[in-house]
Amino acid sequence: MADNKNSVRLGEGVADDLKQSINQGLSDVGNILIGVISQYAKDKIQGINIDELFSKKNEKELLNLWSTRLVEKGLLPHGYAGLPENLLIDNLHQTGYLDGMYVGYALAMMSLADNDAPKDLLLAVRDDIRPNLIGHHYNNRNEFVERFKSEKYGWINSLKKEDKTEK
Repeated sequence: MADNKNSVRLGEGVADDLKQSINQGLSDVGNILIGVISQYAKDKIQGINIDELFSKKNEKELLNLWSTRLVEKGLLPHGYAGLPENLLIDNLHQTGYLDGMYVGYALAMMSLADNDAPKDLLLAVRDDIRPNLIGHHYNNRNEFVERFKSEKYGWINSLKKEDKTEK
């Protein structure tokens, strides 16, 4: 019986040896693959021109993709898709600026109506101002402020309530 414990049986341990051989082979193949990929990446990285990678052309392309993506997400109006950085920023400023002008126009018209301004005056103001709210490129308020402070309009801010009828 003691001989049975020391005797080797047919096929005993073969499966374990095969698994170990397979694991070692797969490990070797995986290491070779990782080495090949690493060397390929190193070669490619060494060939990259950093100045070219961050060139104005690529910057513009990235900004174009960015603005298009913002439009797709609904964060920008559709007309802004693909605009270069300077026009994108100018248009965003202009949109806010024109929104503010429209609110000012609406407040002025409501004030005229609340103070019983004649309908002819309301129509004249409406017809003079409303066309200027659309289709113009007013990138800063100074254009209007300077016109308003000019000799032609400067008297308006110095009017007192009792001076209503004088000009």
